[in-house]
Amino acid sequence: MRVCMLALLLAWPAYAQHASVVFSEIMWMGSSASSADEWVELYNVSDTAQDLRGWTLTRLSDQGEDVLLTIEEGQIGARETFLIANYAADHANSHLAAVPQLVNSALSLPNSKLQLSLYAGHPDEGAELVDVAYDGRGAPLAGDAQLKRSMERADLYGDGRLQSSWQTAEVAYGWDPESQEMGTPGTLPIYLSAPPVSPTTAVTSANWAAVKRYR
Repeated sequence: MRVCMLALLLAWPAYAQHASVVFSEIMWMGSSASSADEWVELYNVSDTAQDLRGWTLTRLSDQGEDVLLTIEEGQIGARETFLIANYAADHANSHLAAVPQLVNSALSLPNSKLQLSLYAGHPDEGAELVDVAYDGRGAPLAGDAQLKRSMERADLYGDGRLQSSWQTAEVAYGWDPESQEMGTPGTLPIYLSAPPVSPTTAVTSANWAAVKRYR
């Protein structure tokens, strides 16, 4: 199934202003255990739990968008992560120690010209576009294929298509003890940008610095 690119462009302003769940980290290159040891982490930036049932993850292709997977069941708590992986943590080809909330072998991420989109439902049914990661051109915006370092969100509230919203991981947490990968699957790095203060809800940067929970 492919989604019309015009629909994606028309939906973009709604995403840019009202994202509640965002792509927070992407291991697009796999790990030293397997090139297919890929995962995507979502993060709920809101103060309310989000029911992810029926939400859809798509990938850009030359013809438009291809549906990667649909989340059949799942919930993401306020300020919590939701990890989607190709392999379970105990799989021989996985270096994850963090346990994914969803394991789906359909999660296959090319190493160039990749753009992921998250919809609150199925895009064919007019679902809201929630977030977008990558710009769909050339090499990924961050991450290191040789050193196996993930691409992590540097700004949870920035435009996910811009390089300034991403950085290459420099911290390791959530991996098997013997692994050399960098990234924090299932958690957030402490150096993420603080959100803008809402005119109706004052939030200090100190509150938001605590979003990282090392488990």
